[in-house]
Amino acid sequence: MAESTYLAVPLIRGRDLETAHRMAEIIKGLGNKVVSDWVVAQDPGWNLTPEAVYQRDTQGVRSCDSLVADVSIPSHGVGMEIMLAHMLGKRVICVCKKGTRLSRLLRGMPNTEIIEYSSFEDMEGELRAILGVTKRD
Repeated sequence: MAESTYLAVPLIRGRDLETAHRMAEIIKGLGNKVVSDWVVAQDPGWNLTPEAVYQRDTQGVRSCDSLVADVSIPSHGVGMEIMLAHMLGKRVICVCKKGTRLSRLLRGMPNTEIIEYSSFEDMEGELRAILGVTKRD
């Protein structure tokens, strides 16, 4: 049975659509559904009210089996989504470019997998290896 994955990526500062698209394609390529498809859209909902964004994003996290987050660039929203997923007992996988300074809070969060990559090929291999593994109990 396919899992649903919430893809969390920075939207306001340092948006990297190329990386987001690649991550989404890897997730979909494994037969999983990306429940936050707006993050790869040209317009991720710029006209939505802050309340509507909160409702959409938190519902997406609540409905997913796992969360994959691009943490290469600090983002309040991505951090909130990671913590919500963690608190709900979801599988959390953080992805960042090798050499990224991550917060010690994030690095120390239990049951969180961190992928550090130097190329898209590295990221794809690591994501495939981790997402291809059955969800933890």
